[in-house]
Amino acid sequence: MDAEIVVIGAGVIGLAVANKMAEKGYSTILLEKEAKFGLHSSSRNSEVIHAGVYYKTGSHKSKLCLKGKHLLYEYCEKNSIRHAKIGKLFIAVSYDEIYRLEETLKQGQNNGLDDLCILDYKNSKKIEPEIKCVASLSSPSTGIIDSYSFLEHLFVSGQNNGVIFAGNSPVIDAEPIKNGWEIQIGGSEPVTITSRGVVNASGLYAVQLSKHIFPQREIPTLYPSKGCYLKYLRKSPVNHIIYPGIIPGVIEERVDATPDLDGYLRFGPNSEETSDIQDYSLSPLLVKKMLSGINRYLPNIDESHLHLDLAGIRPRIYRPGDNVEDFRFDWASDPGWLDLWGIESPGLTSSLAIAEYVHLLFIEKSYLQ
Repeated sequence: MDAEIVVIGAGVIGLAVANKMAEKGYSTILLEKEAKFGLHSSSRNSEVIHAGVYYKTGSHKSKLCLKGKHLLYEYCEKNSIRHAKIGKLFIAVSYDEIYRLEETLKQGQNNGLDDLCILDYKNSKKIEPEIKCVASLSSPSTGIIDSYSFLEHLFVSGQNNGVIFAGNSPVIDAEPIKNGWEIQIGGSEPVTITSRGVVNASGLYAVQLSKHIFPQREIPTLYPSKGCYLKYLRKSPVNHIIYPGIIPGVIEERVDATPDLDGYLRFGPNSEETSDIQDYSLSPLLVKKMLSGINRYLPNIDESHLHLDLAGIRPRIYRPGDNVEDFRFDWASDPGWLDLWGIESPGLTSSLAIAEYVHLLFIEKSYLQ
């Protein structure tokens, strides 16, 4: 065998999994169709360290986010990666929205969070005087991170642990062999490699790859969702991440505000259907489309300083309006192939916990000793 483990996809999940496997002593190859790591969903997001407040209790998203949050803060501290535990406020702009805060509080407490509290008008305005609201729900363990520095550190750490990184190496096919897998790699220098186990962590391409290799298998459908952001190029008027009040488990159009580590403010993402998973274009009308949502709770924002920022694509495996799907970890019928599907938010926060979980799954199946 060329390696004990092949990981497909060098986004944050693939990087974390490859690093964990190599750290545990397994020979590991990390394949990436792009020349560089982390060029898609992993670097096109809000850079939020989520607290684990509103995910379904007992779900992979809930459990792995809660564990991943602690692992990520520890990792950042240990490795001097820029981050800040700035906290989040879910806000009620009107009194008839306070029930949303109460439902979110209940969900967070069910998930094991004991640091959430509802703030009245006076205390909300005390900590965020620019915000228009009647009450808020404080989540103090939410934070922000320099996602590129995190990705880069995982990449370097993986190489130091022995991970072999192969960029410009798209997987075009694979088939089971005795005690492992044969993987065909395209690109300018096509090659075939073998391994005992494979982790399909290719994000937006994970479903497509699975359907190609396993045409008879039951595989979810990808419903990619595009999220676009604006940047406010003046000093951020808020110190916390701001979310309009939500109903846990329900996807609604809203405009979030997230301060960054350089003191600016990012608005979004919105949600747009797309059939092109590489369409990172931004509409020149985005400011007009998002402005009313921003002004609803930040009435003093100066529109002239709102600029187009970036777009990302969420690898969702559920339709708009459907119940939110959990992260999916699915074994192929042939031993040793593990698919990771639908790893959207809170994937970045959960990444280190996902890596530990994937390692455990291989151990439980006795595919690695």
